[in-house]
Amino acid sequence: MGRFSQTGARTGGGGSVEAPPVVTDGVAYVAGDVRIEARDIETGKRLWATDLEDGVNTSPAVACGAVYVSMFNETLALDPETGDVLWRADGGAHSGVSTSPIVGDDTIFVAVGGVAALDAETGDERWHAQTEHSAQGVAVADRVYVGAGSNGSGEVAAFTRNGNDWWRTTEPGEVYTAPAVADETVFAVSKTGTLTALAAADGSVEWQASVESGVTEPPAVDGERVVVSAGKTQTMAFDATTGDRLWTFETGVSQGAPVIVGDHVLATGANTGIYVLDAATGDRVRYWSAENVGSQPVVAAGRVFYRGWNVSDIFVVE
Repeated sequence: MGRFSQTGARTGGGGSVEAPPVVTDGVAYVAGDVRIEARDIETGKRLWATDLEDGVNTSPAVACGAVYVSMFNETLALDPETGDVLWRADGGAHSGVSTSPIVGDDTIFVAVGGVAALDAETGDERWHAQTEHSAQGVAVADRVYVGAGSNGSGEVAAFTRNGNDWWRTTEPGEVYTAPAVADETVFAVSKTGTLTALAAADGSVEWQASVESGVTEPPAVDGERVVVSAGKTQTMAFDATTGDRLWTFETGVSQGAPVIVGDHVLATGANTGIYVLDAATGDRVRYWSAENVGSQPVVAAGRVFYRGWNVSDIFVVE
């Protein structure tokens, strides 16, 4: 294990960003509490760095020839080769939002209290839809799905790609993370301990299952199963069609969402390390001991990248 990059305000780390880097075409794009930078994943060499004027809580998004990052008060588009700012748009992802900007075709979707759709080339706002509660994350498929929660209640809302209301439901409860979408089903998990499968067409409940409370990270879905980092101490898998629990694995306190990679699930324990689990059985296949694992792991070029817990440092294990 080694430190890959440091984007915090203090020499020994810093900041409260808990978002992993985004890796594409051999480059890792890392947003911290004072800057965003690009690094070669083979050598670790910094290719460019751009200072940030505001806080950031989510990973960048790379698409449409740009790097998009949502700060607390604005969203930026950066040149992926130089880090130069291409445009700025009012409105960014508030603290607590669980997902980075989502790119769909030529549009950027950002959780900004409700959800805003921005032109990917210019940053011009195309529409802005409100939710009854504070939007916590966005998922995009044939429609735009938003998880929202505040003050003990919440909802999942669906909008058309043009920003029109499609459906809304309070059935999932207090949702503090983005939903996940697969095979015409929307999966939302509440902070109070309910995993809900909703029909993407109309928001009707297909099934509900109990999980440990305190979930603030999005579920992972692969069509066959839904995996949740539940109760901050365990990873749980459910059948995506029926909601039956398949397995549970104890990780200890976790700060990162699970990741499904092929036939495996990557799960984290903040003070224990990174676990590779058999997706079908939950059996441990591999394990890296690590301290202060504070984000979802990212697999690229035979390495695993993650952000430290409550610091702006990215670490790598091989």
